[in-house]
Amino acid sequence: MKEMESLFTVQEEDTVLRQLQHRKENLPEAELVANIENQLVKLAERKNLLSAQHLETVQRQKRLEQEVEAVESRISELDGKLYGGMITSPKEATSLEVEIQHLRERQNELEEKVLELMEEVEPQEREIVEIDDENHKAQNELEVAHEALQVVTAELEETLKDAQQRRKEAATETEDELLKHYENLRGAFGSSVVVQFDGNNCKGCPSTMPAVEADRLKQIPEGSYSNCQECGRIVAR
Repeated sequence: MKEMESLFTVQEEDTVLRQLQHRKENLPEAELVANIENQLVKLAERKNLLSAQHLETVQRQKRLEQEVEAVESRISELDGKLYGGMITSPKEATSLEVEIQHLRERQNELEEKVLELMEEVEPQEREIVEIDDENHKAQNELEVAHEALQVVTAELEETLKDAQQRRKEAATETEDELLKHYENLRGAFGSSVVVQFDGNNCKGCPSTMPAVEADRLKQIPEGSYSNCQECGRIVAR
């Protein structure tokens, strides 16, 4: 009888261990950590993309500003020639005026483009700051979530350790052949490898046990066991 009690304890602890392992693999705290880490990855991707766009816009703005400076320098140079007394020919003066006019039109076009780019840069910079704020908040949340996960994991590991020890102790009190037989059936029956015989039926059978099989089990000594001919489980008498 003691041996069967030990086997039932082994089965109970195996069920507890499966439940604990399932819980360990599906901790809400672990899911929260994973979600925050995923959020941080997405924030980093957003920032990298936006930073690249921002850099490109700033570089275009600088190139246009340099072009504006070059045009201004050229206009200043031509103004110097036109009004510095260096030009005596009306035809040449007219040609310079036309060129200066074209340059001023080009300058206006370039300055408008610079303003357009500046209007793109400012919201990009604001969004980068917002992403940094979100990242900082998520990092703090991740730190708290990690601490909570460590606490619950440590508690769960201790519970697992206790269940494993109880299982080990019960297993040492079970006959080797019976324990081996139990282990071989676990894949098929899970947490109901060993069942009780209630006097008429095997509690593991999905339907009523035939009278012949019930009579056979009634004949075995109490405290012993046999395999149910109907379902194949270990039946404790």
